Amino acid sequence: MKMWQKISGCVIFGLGAVIELLLVCNAYLDLKYIVEPFDIQDIIERMYLSIDSLSCAMWINYFVALGLFVYLWKKGGKR
Repeated sequence: MKMWQKISGCVIFGLGAVIELLLVCNAYLDLKYIVEPFDIQDIIERMYLSIDSLSCAMWINYFVALGLFVYLWKKGGKR
């Protein structure tokens, strides 16, 4: 890989991690201030499970993409 590709990949993955953290925090804030005031326990529990599942799926996707990037980084020098 060229140097600019390595730098841009690192910047993109850094921003991706920050954006995913902000998305999860935003989902929890929505749950806290929009869903919880109605105090319906079944819906609140289901929303927490949904947000946790979404968070896990996002992080798995992030780490798979990061692993592929590292693989391409290592392979780039072996031509």
